[in-house]
Amino acid sequence: MKLLATAGAIVCAAALAVVAPALSAERWRPEPVDFELSPSPEPAAAASSGPVRSRPLRAPGRFNLVGLRWRGRAEPEVRLRVKREGRRWSRWRSVDADAGHNPDARRGEPAVAASDPVWVGEADDVQYRLSRSVPGLRLHFVNVAGTATPTDRARTVLRRAVSVAAGTVTGMLGTDRARAQSSQPAVVTRRQWGASSCKPREAPSYGTVESVHVHHTVSLSDYSRSEAPGVVLAICRYHRNSNGWNDIGYQALIDKYGVLYEGRAGGLDRPVLGAHAQGFNEQSTGIASVGDNTSVGLSDPALESLAGYIRWKLGVHGRPLTGDVSLFSAGGATSRYPAGRRVTVPRVLGHRDTNATACPGSGLYVQLEDLRSRVATGEPLPGLPTLTTATLSRSVARYGGGVELNGTLTSGLGAPLAAEQVRVQALRTGRWRDVVTAVTDATGHWYAALRPKGTRLLRATFAGRTDLRPSFSVELLFRVRPVLALDPTATRGTRGSPVRVPGRVTPRKRVVYQVLQQRIRGVYRKVGVRAVPVRAGRFSGSFTPAYSALYRVYVVAKPDAATGRGRSPARVVRVSRR
Repeated sequence: MKLLATAGAIVCAAALAVVAPALSAERWRPEPVDFELSPSPEPAAAASSGPVRSRPLRAPGRFNLVGLRWRGRAEPEVRLRVKREGRRWSRWRSVDADAGHNPDARRGEPAVAASDPVWVGEADDVQYRLSRSVPGLRLHFVNVAGTATPTDRARTVLRRAVSVAAGTVTGMLGTDRARAQSSQPAVVTRRQWGASSCKPREAPSYGTVESVHVHHTVSLSDYSRSEAPGVVLAICRYHRNSNGWNDIGYQALIDKYGVLYEGRAGGLDRPVLGAHAQGFNEQSTGIASVGDNTSVGLSDPALESLAGYIRWKLGVHGRPLTGDVSLFSAGGATSRYPAGRRVTVPRVLGHRDTNATACPGSGLYVQLEDLRSRVATGEPLPGLPTLTTATLSRSVARYGGGVELNGTLTSGLGAPLAAEQVRVQALRTGRWRDVVTAVTDATGHWYAALRPKGTRLLRATFAGRTDLRPSFSVELLFRVRPVLALDPTATRGTRGSPVRVPGRVTPRKRVVYQVLQQRIRGVYRKVGVRAVPVRAGRFSGSFTPAYSALYRVYVVAKPDAATGRGRSPARVVRVSRR
């Protein structure tokens, strides 16, 4: 009997130890965990700088958020999909991978080559696609739900039940810790969303608030109202633990329900220096919409809450609520403007207005005029909302090739708008410029043909009228590939004698790269790469074969701001002793 009593006491003590953290008046939260995975290089990527598609990868634990980082300054196109055990794969999702969300140079926080973090809900497996291989690739995972392992999941279920019961008792006792502030919008403080698990590395720095940058985060999964604080915590953990920043990059965040969250530590009413818009961090504050606004904008309540915060923030710092502002760029890898350049921008602007990024997503970007109206007057823009859509007939073409855009223009109620002008614009030197104008037919459809001379972001825009609001389509990336051709030359050579490899490239480049392969045991293997200067669109490469063998040579133009990657057809050269 005594033995049974002792065993029972041990069991009770163990159970109490498990649930003890949840026995508090404070809402219990699982302790977040981070883990990483360094994937093995794909066989096809090991000897190539071309596109990479990973195998399905099992993460070290179940995760809620994931992102990628790597060494160097490469900015590949990144796509992700995830899967929870026993369920189907999610859709593929494009993820921003640029240095736009980064500290300004010389601020002490590292500028990293990384993707944005992606909220996935819960997943066990991940797969990625890259437009090119990158060195030192690592995947960083964050779990804030207490579900990383089976043991964690069992413990979390028990503690959450105890926490709910304890909270009910506390509510019955009348304890209410909420405090209202009339001068500041209602906000979920850092303590309330769990920032004690994401403490800043250093004390905050301060700049000025001349403008407000609007951002969006990225997600593969929707979130509930109760999950939203966990999304903010996961983003903070990624920014701090993967990027190595001092704290979360944004000064404030707003969820899809219109709830405002305090961001980087240092005071919501103070000019805290963030890491959200490289080149302009010292003169701006940043607020991020928590969610994916690539094609869907904010709800009216969320837009109104965002406007209220911006109106308060600009007022606290004595700034006008309307008009443009002159800023100085501090430069950076993806800043649209070099260091020292004076830039005039709207006081309330999108991240893409100063950095080479798609943020804050076209769905939110087209709402910025409405947002500015709400900030200035407290009222939305007059007129009926409109919707402009656009699609490309193809996304890639050789230099000189054309592309057709087509789409629709409808009212916010879905009715087609006929005989209205739609302008197709291209982003060049940081500004949207008109390229061609189309007119909608009776069904609201329009189409336009153009021949871009380089890689361009394209969009369609409707200027609006008295009873109709202006609108923009989702931005579309059209890539132009350079054309490279080798001149007809001898297909035979002699060991030890130079073999010329002349050719041409359009549009003109400063340099191309000659790639030489040798047939070894039945397989062509890369044996040399050399840079070849280009003059007036012509180049003249060469190689001196060391062995009697079959060689294959071709020329590559690396991607740049004007065009994508291009490659000439390969030429086979048979080399003999004589």
